[in-house]
Amino acid sequence: MRNAIFAAALCAATPLAAEPVTVIVFDASGSMWNRLEGDFSRIEVARDVMGNYFVDRDPDAPYAIVAYGHNRRGDCADIEVVTPMGLHFGAGQANRLVGLIPQGMTPLTNALQVARKQIPDTAEAADIVLITDGLENCGDDPCALADRFAAEGIALRAHVVGFGMAPGEVGALSCLPDQTGGLLFEAATGAELAAALAQVTPAEPVAVTVVMSLHAVSAETGAPLGAADWQIADETGAVVAEGERSDPFDIVLPPGEYSVAATAPGHSGEMALTVRPDIVQRVAVPLTEDRPEASLEAPETAPAGGALNVSWSGPDAEGDRITLASPGASAGETFAVTLTRNGNPVTLRLPDETGPYELRYEQNRPERILATRPITLTAPGASISPPDTAPPGERFEVAWTGPAGPKDEIVLAEAGSPDDVRITATQTRWGSPAKLKAPETAGTYELRYRVGASGRIIARAPVIIGATE
Repeated sequence: MRNAIFAAALCAATPLAAEPVTVIVFDASGSMWNRLEGDFSRIEVARDVMGNYFVDRDPDAPYAIVAYGHNRRGDCADIEVVTPMGLHFGAGQANRLVGLIPQGMTPLTNALQVARKQIPDTAEAADIVLITDGLENCGDDPCALADRFAAEGIALRAHVVGFGMAPGEVGALSCLPDQTGGLLFEAATGAELAAALAQVTPAEPVAVTVVMSLHAVSAETGAPLGAADWQIADETGAVVAEGERSDPFDIVLPPGEYSVAATAPGHSGEMALTVRPDIVQRVAVPLTEDRPEASLEAPETAPAGGALNVSWSGPDAEGDRITLASPGASAGETFAVTLTRNGNPVTLRLPDETGPYELRYEQNRPERILATRPITLTAPGASISPPDTAPPGERFEVAWTGPAGPKDEIVLAEAGSPDDVRITATQTRWGSPAKLKAPETAGTYELRYRVGASGRIIARAPVIIGATE
């Protein structure tokens, strides 16, 4: 739903019969780049002052803007009706002035004639306000034009604001206000320019409004979400505007503090909104994807390479899973995984590498992470308790402790042999004590606890096969 005020605020309208009008003639010649106040050029100061002037003036008072010297260098015909006569949204006109880049001549006489053509025949009175930082340099006579204005028989006043000119220089243009009953000003600062404008076209106290253009984006990716439903409330919580299925949602608001709530398919969100009386504002409103609730329960630490029971809550949809991953990794990038359909709690087989990890509830459709819980995998403890001796060729028992991870083994090997060499082995899943067959040759051997996930040996103990001397 578009706000009807938005369309009305932006549309220009033909002035009503017998209505007073104003035409601003704005100097955008190359000399406007000269410095005026500190590090600011004349054009920068003038843009700021004029922007506030257009925002603050009575929106029911018609006006036009004529500019010169902003399109081409050395061209005395470089005159443009930037804004035709009508009713205008002030912030929009302020933005137009920002687009004027000084570079050309000062054909102020012909610019005044163009301004005169913007005045409707029905106007009961008119003001032409010339803002210039220099004198005519295209060979025309502004005083002769002033005589013609005075002879027209309508209440036409020509005002001149010399902006940043040398002291007394603007007096060469005094014929314009003298012949038409206008005013002549010297302005050396932005404050003096604003004061001059206030005298020739005093602003009426009006309610300032600003056009806001709101559009919904994903809080996670920043991608546009398309049409959304909108609600805007003021500082008291009162709803001041609503919209349905709008992209963007265009609304005119007075300056102030607001809150915006929006919903798009599968997304919702709220944010604070500050409306300032300067320019049309396009605002991205981040919406968070609606997610089912989920949680995880597990200890803060667990031995690496072991098994971990994880309690969970969540939607338990087809393909949902409990995973172990690196912190910050994307959904699906896991070290261990088990489906929620396997029960509650579920058992995860942990990797052998120690360090920080993240337990997750990962939804399958859509693939996303619903809950996380940090966990640190610590170095596993293990021990092997061999008998004092074992007879050659006979089976013997070995008591052990350890993580009992998948494919973990108790290995019998020759003393000093590489870690991946064995004589015989049994898996820890068969419990403790483990049963191993002794080799036929007597001697000192080594029992080892081998982690199946990595092959790392985490415990060792010597064992003597055969009689000792």
